[in-house]
Amino acid sequence: MPWAANMPPLSYWEVTILVADPKALEEAQDFLYGIGADGLQWEDGLVVDSPFADIRLPAGEPFVRAYFLSDDRWEWRQEAILARFGAQASFASVKAEDWENNWKQYYVPIVVSDRVIMPAWHRASPFPEQRTIWLDPGMAFGTGTHATTQMCLQRILVHPVLGQRVLDLGSGSGVLAIAAAKAGAAKVVAVEPDPVALTALASNIRRNGVTVEVVSGTLSQVELQTFDLIVMNLITEIIVAEWSHVIQYATPTARLVLSGIVDDRLEEVLAALGPTFYQVAWIERREGWVALEATR
Repeated sequence: MPWAANMPPLSYWEVTILVADPKALEEAQDFLYGIGADGLQWEDGLVVDSPFADIRLPAGEPFVRAYFLSDDRWEWRQEAILARFGAQASFASVKAEDWENNWKQYYVPIVVSDRVIMPAWHRASPFPEQRTIWLDPGMAFGTGTHATTQMCLQRILVHPVLGQRVLDLGSGSGVLAIAAAKAGAAKVVAVEPDPVALTALASNIRRNGVTVEVVSGTLSQVELQTFDLIVMNLITEIIVAEWSHVIQYATPTARLVLSGIVDDRLEEVLAALGPTFYQVAWIERREGWVALEATR
């Protein structure tokens, strides 16, 4: 990405094209990419509801928004955009760091059970340090706002994890792994394949002063061992595909907390559990998502 953290701030032009007909979105995108857009986003104007958004997003005006580096090619690009779209186009000058940080104004402390997830840029927590999870998710999944994360966190804390061994598959920003470590787990292994998420994960572990073993990759990269608690906040496809392998890492009395399951795909997960002699000990539905705990 041209606005990576190790580069000096760059100036960009933000171009917004209002598209009256949603069918014209793809045509506008192709045009903007064709003249060298560095980044692009679009909105079809339709309502977005759970489970595809943390909060309900109302219908809006369809648009395509593109970003162009402010360089010696910008002038002819601007002329081309105006010739094509005229008054439909608007322009604003922005800096790279604005894109990286503007979202932070919407990320506020979140209380889950007896814990608080605090944005890392806040100075103080209303909770004791042991019950505070300091988090900067960066570009990784895992702000703590999503229903799947909150259901997992609440379930993890229902039973004491003091002295237990915990495996967090698909750790993202590390919120669940850090919560387990702060709750006194003897060992926490966080598994994450995404390089962007791994960077955020490592930073958040240091920020919270906990010990978490990080595995870059998937379950196949984890040395075979047993855990008392396994968390899979993933998606149905991965849970079903990995289930027969995951249970090899479970102690006979282990709790396996599964989430990221869309409500209408729950039966696929239950079908995977059945032949392996696991039963559902707890289940919760929230905002179109399902979380469950499986035990032998």
